[in-house]
Amino acid sequence: PIQAGAIAWAYAGIGDKDHALDWLDSAYAQHSNDMTTLRVNPAFDVLRADPRYRRLLERVGLATE
Repeated sequence: PIQAGAIAWAYAGIGDKDHALDWLDSAYAQHSNDMTTLRVNPAFDVLRADPRYRRLLERVGLATE
């Protein structure tokens, strides 16, 4: 199977937020273990201000507010 979290990480690394978030949604659907590190993984720092990322954190149960 495709490692959606790894692909999201790669897209985040090149600053492609839209594709990174699409692949994070796929990782969420796959119940990927990558979801457990969303709040602390520095690879996703570029996404933190994006409302879609915040909604993903809420779905995963990692939102702080």
